[in-house]
Amino acid sequence: MAKKPFFSIIIPTLNEEKYLPKLLGDLSAQSYQDFEVIVVDGSSKDNTVTLASSFSNKLPKLTVVNSTRAHVCTQRNLGAKHASSDILIFSDADNRFPSYFLQGIKYQWEKERVEAITTHLDPDKKTSQNIAIANAINTFFDLQRTFKIARILESMIIVSKSAFIEIHGFNENSDFGEGDSFVKSLFAKGFSVRIVREPTYTFSFRRIRRYGLMGIAGRMAKLELSKLLGEDFTNLQAKKLYPMLGGTLFNKTRKSKNKFIKNIQKLLKVF
Repeated sequence: MAKKPFFSIIIPTLNEEKYLPKLLGDLSAQSYQDFEVIVVDGSSKDNTVTLASSFSNKLPKLTVVNSTRAHVCTQRNLGAKHASSDILIFSDADNRFPSYFLQGIKYQWEKERVEAITTHLDPDKKTSQNIAIANAINTFFDLQRTFKIARILESMIIVSKSAFIEIHGFNENSDFGEGDSFVKSLFAKGFSVRIVREPTYTFSFRRIRRYGLMGIAGRMAKLELSKLLGEDFTNLQAKKLYPMLGGTLFNKTRKSKNKFIKNIQKLLKVF
């Protein structure tokens, strides 16, 4: 019987020919190689599938799966069904990993001994504005390290397969904020989630570049307001966006609040 890989890396794709090869190249260059890669494609119209398959020599444990439904939650859940590892890594196709990333994640996983982790991020383009945004996101992550708040980026989630199965995976009826409901489901079952600072991965700011920071902020404000009002926000027109800064800063220490505010002030100064 073949030995299970330590990680199963699940990557949902839809027309990602520009970005996916870069991530697969990063994976082929990892210092830690005990993993499999599962690309779950939502019927791309470009060369995503062909380019993914071309990495079969560099990534011998690569599987490309077709999803009849182009929906990130459906694709992630389908990838998990094909996974043979006990530890699942869900990554967006436009992420980038340093060569030591998986080695670092393995270290953190074994050190933290929890059911799920995520990690800090770096911007894909190191402009002053992007760095300020990334610092604000990471600071918000730090505020959550000791508080059970469901605010993480769906672009990077590492979770045990057993916990994933117990909470029935991602909510396939959600078009936005699936990370929130995912973490809440983990907490509801008594599982622990940890946010670590290292190793970092490179997060694509292409959505911010596409919509503009103020456009993203406006959409996030509407979503947070809808939640405060108890309205269903899953059907709002935010299907391709990810939550960035979140809106829950209640019951925090003065020191934590001040640190977050300082980072936001730095962010505003770059405009």
